[in-house]
Order: sequence, then C-alpha cells, then structure tokens
Amino acid sequence: MKVLKSILLPTLTVVSLIATNHSYANNSLLLGEGVNLIAVNGEEINSDSLFSSSTKHNLPNGLNQILVDYTAEIKKGDDFELEKTKAFVLLFESSDTKINLSAPLIERIKDLKEFEKNKNWTLKNSANQNISYKVNTIDNSGFQLSRDFEEELARFNRGNSVAALPKSKIKTPNNINNKESKNDVIKKENMAMEMLIYWYNQADLNTRKSFKELIKNK
Repeated sequence: MKVLKSILLPTLTVVSLIATNHSYANNSLLLGEGVNLIAVNGEEINSDSLFSSSTKHNLPNGLNQILVDYTAEIKKGDDFELEKTKAFVLLFESSDTKINLSAPLIERIKDLKEFEKNKNWTLKNSANQNISYKVNTIDNSGFQLSRDFEEELARFNRGNSVAALPKSKIKTPNNINNKESKNDVIKKENMAMEMLIYWYNQADLNTRKSFKELIKNK
C-alpha cells in the first residue's frame, strides 16, 4: 500500500481543506490501512486521512452506524490498479473505548469479490475483543464521479435491513440550504478522488512512474 499512499495522500490533503469536519466524543474509531470512512449516522463526512493506518475519528457512545469502503491495490500483469469495494453499512454499539476497524488482506479481484460477499470486517475494542455488528452493502452502478451518500443512506434506513438505523436515531436536517452547500463540497472531494483513481488506472506504466515521482517530490 506504500505506492497507494504516496499517490493519494497529497491529493486528499488538498481536497480536505475545503470540507467540514464532524466532532464527537467518547469513542475513538481507528481505521485500518485502505479503509475509508464515508458517513457517520447518516451524515456524510470529510476525511483527510484515507489510506492511513493511524486514521482516527470520534464517535458518540451508544449505537452508531458508519458507512465505509475499502481501496485495494490489485496486481494485474506487471503493474497494480486501484479497486474500490462496494460501500458497507455497519451498525454497532460501543462506549468509552477505542474501536479498530480493519479488512482482510485483498490482493486479487477474487479476494475483493469474496470480501463483498462475506462482509467479514474485523471490529475490535481497546481490549482486543470483537465488537458485534450488523452489516449490509449499498451497491453502486459502475463508475461515478460523485454519489449522494446521504440520500442513499436515507433510502437504506427507510428499508428493512438489519444494519438500518432505528427510526428514532435518524436525523432530519434543520437547514436545507446548509445541507445542500455541505453536500456540494463533499461531492467535489469525492469527484477528485474518483478522477484520480480513474486516470491513474488509465495511464501507461511510464506515466504512472512519472506521476509517482512528481508526487514524491512535492
């Protein structure tokens, strides 16, 4: 994943400067390498630390729903391409602890497909004990420059999935204009990420090497 970090972290740092951070208390969520946090309790968030093993986010005590996906480096021939999983919805309870979320090692497309099928995330507390969770996926429909994850989660939570938020926990935005403005910012961030992955995968080997050197020298 070193190649992946060197390519993406500078871009993510730039796009994150325009986004709004959420702050919570009581639980610390630490994401394993390649794990991306997209939304917390129905609200899309910004993260400036994707693909970092030290990623940390704060969550409230009690019941939480998070939306995450995983980006893997898949070897194809003599090179690697970046592949993203479907988005996973996880529902779990925790209080006053560090929560570690990680995915199994994914090196092949077969591994990725099996992970999407089995949904076998590892969620542990600060005592290294498993935290029970309910999980489901939100499918995408091919390559997309941006997605409205809040709307997708709203539809998901209106359904009967085991990972849906209880109706009493679903938040209704107080200010529609502010919500639309925040969504526009996050969509720009999502678009930058998707475009970066897309064009990196389209480039030939020499172009990829040049791009990596350019990023390293910044």
